[in-house]
Amino acid sequence: RALVDLNGVRCDMVVTSAAAFDFARKLCDEYDRRKKEEKTMNLPKEERQTKTKNDNENGISRKVTQIDYAKHEDTVKELDRQEKEQEYERKKREAAQWCTLDHEHGPNCRRPPTGCSQDHAREWQIYERSTEEKIAAAERFRQEGNEAYRKRNYGLAAVHYRKALLHFDYTFAETEELERQVDASKLPCLLNLAACKCQQEDWDEVLTQCRQALEINPRAVKAYYRMGLAYLNRDQFELAKDALVSAHEIEPNNPDVAAALKQLKKNMEDYKWRTRDVAKEMFSGKGEETEEPHEEEATTEAPSEVQSAQPPVDPPVAPEEPTEQPTAEPMGLRQRRGKGSSTPEDDDDDDDAEEEAEKRKALSCILMLAAGFGAISVSALALSFLSS
Repeated sequence: RALVDLNGVRCDMVVTSAAAFDFARKLCDEYDRRKKEEKTMNLPKEERQTKTKNDNENGISRKVTQIDYAKHEDTVKELDRQEKEQEYERKKREAAQWCTLDHEHGPNCRRPPTGCSQDHAREWQIYERSTEEKIAAAERFRQEGNEAYRKRNYGLAAVHYRKALLHFDYTFAETEELERQVDASKLPCLLNLAACKCQQEDWDEVLTQCRQALEINPRAVKAYYRMGLAYLNRDQFELAKDALVSAHEIEPNNPDVAAALKQLKKNMEDYKWRTRDVAKEMFSGKGEETEEPHEEEATTEAPSEVQSAQPPVDPPVAPEEPTEQPTAEPMGLRQRRGKGSSTPEDDDDDDDAEEEAEKRKALSCILMLAAGFGAISVSALALSFLSS
């Protein structure tokens, strides 16, 4: 670094090496060369005037009898030249619309690497307006959306609300007062668009608009309420409960929020009952129902086989003592029930088997209830049935 006195003014200059100076000089020369090429790239080239050679010099004559073919060739060349000039003018007019360089436009103009092929003329018109004009235009679109919503035309209402929100995408408030005005006008547009999407059951869009509304006003009851409806319809009960409880804490007397909470409670109970029924059908419902009729058929068919296999029995002789007569009636009942050939030991075994089956059914019901209410997992329930 060095201090140089120029006309009484001390200047701080930087001293560099000769190699660095030569490199900088080359960069400047390259920049000047490119700028010169850009300015002259589309200039029409001078047509070279070629003199027609003498037929005697070339030894070839272009004139056959009375027809001069050289004249026709010149006509074709002139037509080609005019066609090229028209194409050049057309490309020149097109390049003048997008080329940003200050030079003669033409077919050799190159599009900027960061250019966009879409027409953003309307966006520029919105951007160039003042903040007050953007707010007023958004309010007009919001009123049109409200009118369409009252007519139950939810699709058209959503289009108007999106047009209103488009103005806020190009709005940059300069002061805090304008920022408050923008938020006050943008919040109802977001909430109304979420209401339209609720009617159309587009729950993802409902959640998106409600989240943006909560960024502006964290105590927006309608945003919490519509988020709760979206989660409720998607069976996300915990998230729905959080959103609806938040809305209820802000406005405890809101009837819509109270009705949504009741519906949430009912849906949760129905879901538990459905889960219990599904678990019951999976593990014990269909298997036992299909096996029991076969056992009943076997028991109903057994008496006929036993009765057919037994020889006819003579009627018992009445004894002298009247105390032995009642013994004949139980034997008759056993025969009618298909148990004429059973013994007391067989009866005890049957009673034990029935008691064990009843205990297993009771245990399975208890386990299924526990799984339905979330006390144990479904995998543990499956293991318990497999082990039993």
